[in-house]
Amino acid sequence: MPEKPNKQRAVLLGGLVIGGLWGIPFVNMINCCCCAGILLGGILASYLYREEFVEGMPPFESSDALITGLLAGIAGAVVATLIGNLIHLIFGPIGAELTRDIIEKVLQRLEEQGSIPSGIYDDLLDQLEREINKPLTLYEVLKDFLFGVIILPIFGMLGGLLGFAIFGKKKTTQPA
Repeated sequence: MPEKPNKQRAVLLGGLVIGGLWGIPFVNMINCCCCAGILLGGILASYLYREEFVEGMPPFESSDALITGLLAGIAGAVVATLIGNLIHLIFGPIGAELTRDIIEKVLQRLEEQGSIPSGIYDDLLDQLEREINKPLTLYEVLKDFLFGVIILPIFGMLGGLLGFAIFGKKKTTQPA
């Protein structure tokens, strides 16, 4: 009986999508919507792996989609760490600066409405400024990678299962 196909291509392409949508500033805003970018990478990995199946192979199962999404999430954590830190080294903390501008406008509006005390606005901006201007250290890189290696595989698995639910089993016949 033929074995199931190799997951490597599907995992790498799904991981590239996950890593790109997690690590590139501005583009990573898509993840504000229920981690949509990570789910998309898991769905893509599941779909690509499903397409590798041919006649005579065991059927594509939900466990295959789950494992493919998990591995794509791990690959995505590596890619996101590399891309995010490379962009940070070349261009500086551009993603953090965008976030600062958004938070500053929200805090300003909250202060105008009286929703937060006036003294807190300046303290929050000072803390935010210190966070943005922190140097990129090995500790920060490892912390970001650890966060990614926990979160991305979880949502990658969910994306893989969504891909299985959307695309279903590939119709293959097993030899008797």
